Amino acid sequence: MGMIKGIVFDCFGVLTADLWHEFLASLPQGTDIQAIADVHRAYDAGTISKQEGHDQIMQLAGKEFTEMEDLVQQDITKNTSLLRYIEELSNKYKIGLLSNVGTNWVRDQFLSEEEQGLFDAMVLSFEVGHNKPDQIMYTTVCDRLGLQPNEILYIDDMSRYCIAAEEIGMQAIQYRTFEQCKKDIERALNG
Repeated sequence: MGMIKGIVFDCFGVLTADLWHEFLASLPQGTDIQAIADVHRAYDAGTISKQEGHDQIMQLAGKEFTEMEDLVQQDITKNTSLLRYIEELSNKYKIGLLSNVGTNWVRDQFLSEEEQGLFDAMVLSFEVGHNKPDQIMYTTVCDRLGLQPNEILYIDDMSRYCIAAEEIGMQAIQYRTFEQCKKDIERALNG
């Protein structure tokens, strides 16, 4: 185990509510979730336009999915407890953000300039042209932080993204609640 020098956070479901997974959970049984997820991944990777993604999801799901960036700011729950904790952590550790997102919404609308300043690197899927769990997403954040995978602690609410991080040598924590995550982070940092 390398000594942890950096902590990388996912955005949706960690720094915010996870509207996408709530949307999927709300769909009637028999809906082709995989086809809908494939469309959303293509949009997040920047291979189809927002309008194409919107229309295809509407067709497949029979209802509209409102992209995070189209929501009114008040509708988005920001995990302020976690952001305050990240501020503390940023005094001792390099901080990264790794997110599957189809636009620059994280910078343009979600995080204030001050909050963006907490992150030493932001790796957004639409800029890389890939999505988690593709390894290039994880190696890109390592490169931008100037750290080896074994020096990074990765936080995500999705277990398969945590597993992908572990496969390249990172330690990973699955985010469930702020309290649980903070305890797990402290345990990992104090080895």
